[in-house]
Amino acid sequence: MPTKPTPEASSLEPRTFAIVIPAYNESRTIRDIAQRALKYSSYVIIVDDGSTDDTAEKVRDLPVTLLQNQPNQGKAAAMWRGMEAAVKNGAEWVITIDADGQHRPEDIPLFLDAAAAHPDTIIIGSRLHDRETIPAKRYWANRFANFWIAWAAGQPVSDSQSGFRLYPAGFLELIDLDTSKEKGFVFESEILIEAGWRSYGNLSVKIPAIYDENLRESHFRSVKDIQLITHMVARRLWQRHMYLPGLYRGVIAPALHKHQRRGLDKDGFFTLALSLLGIWLGRGLTYAWQLYRITTTARQTPASAYLPAFIVVPGHRLQNSAISEDYRQRLDRAVMLFHDGARIIVTGAAADNEPSEAEAGRAYLIRQGIPADSVQAEEHSTNTLENLMHAREMLPPDATMTLVSNRYHLQRLKIMAQGMNIPVELCAAENQWRARENLPALLWEAFFTHWYWAGRLFSRLTGHQRMLQRIT
Repeated sequence: MPTKPTPEASSLEPRTFAIVIPAYNESRTIRDIAQRALKYSSYVIIVDDGSTDDTAEKVRDLPVTLLQNQPNQGKAAAMWRGMEAAVKNGAEWVITIDADGQHRPEDIPLFLDAAAAHPDTIIIGSRLHDRETIPAKRYWANRFANFWIAWAAGQPVSDSQSGFRLYPAGFLELIDLDTSKEKGFVFESEILIEAGWRSYGNLSVKIPAIYDENLRESHFRSVKDIQLITHMVARRLWQRHMYLPGLYRGVIAPALHKHQRRGLDKDGFFTLALSLLGIWLGRGLTYAWQLYRITTTARQTPASAYLPAFIVVPGHRLQNSAISEDYRQRLDRAVMLFHDGARIIVTGAAADNEPSEAEAGRAYLIRQGIPADSVQAEEHSTNTLENLMHAREMLPPDATMTLVSNRYHLQRLKIMAQGMNIPVELCAAENQWRARENLPALLWEAFFTHWYWAGRLFSRLTGHQRMLQRIT
């Protein structure tokens, strides 16, 4: 039966909860995970999903509820069987945790405390803050999945592929999802979409990313399971006619807030709505066209320039007051391009009580040996358009800018410079274009480029002078 959490486990008021651990061939780790989970609840449900090793025998003598599927039915069916058992026996919350050692039972109190403050919310253990620990392919695949699942759910999702979660029992009693074997890893994505559709929010707590070389290989099939998740998301979006409100609430609004694009006036909101309408009416073709142009520019732009006179480096959001990896690549390329007589202009305002992007970039360049009087900091720009506008004011009339940025960002710089009649030369920060690693950034660039393109097209066709002045 469910247990009450002890004061040592969590600071919340006592409430019943169960821990569900699906397991398939986890004999190396299952006993350790179960024993650690029992420190926080005496109601631990282990669902042995047709294991061919001695997974079940490893925990048979422990005070846990052991359920066994025969034959193997997939992770979705195993999780759902454990969830149903927990709710049937009176659990108010259900915590799911993987059996392979990638999740620490010691983090359970974080979920309980979050649930105490937000009782009707799914709590997700988010690992993406620990980027240095996560293999690059897994990190970017997760970011890619977050984009689409947040869109379909109509609310932000910080780590859509994390199986360490807390679910309110009331929500689980409402849903009826496909848990067939081929839906094994689709279930955990679809349940977040279902939550959004049923007005259940989600909240993240930070947990460490654990990728120990001694852990067994993941059961997740990168190609096959991503295809299945993609098909599920596409079906869900189609059911809601591409669900543009979900795109705004789940993806666009959080990104605008994160990047501090504050104070959008009526022109900004109007062109945003116009851009989204264009994507919807064109069934995504205008968006796909922007993706194609961004990719083409990213692939074809050289990582060199011949004796540039004015090198302009757009800023990039700092990470805890430190230069981000993308920003460092831009600055390092500027160092390589620098020569006697050249000037470097770094742009970008301050955010969240941090140094300005421009000043942080200038300090970095000086540390790399660039003379201080050859580097100027422009500290007022808050977006790419303002980067160009303010940099133009610092140069002689008709001077050519050599714009140095990451390959995914070059096309936006190019079309904005064209709209402002600024002569530019593009230079890529990276030596090579790696599409997979930059896929989330590529998708975002296509959105922002489409937004600018839609606004510029409208203002030119209608002769809207106020908009034209702002973007040219």
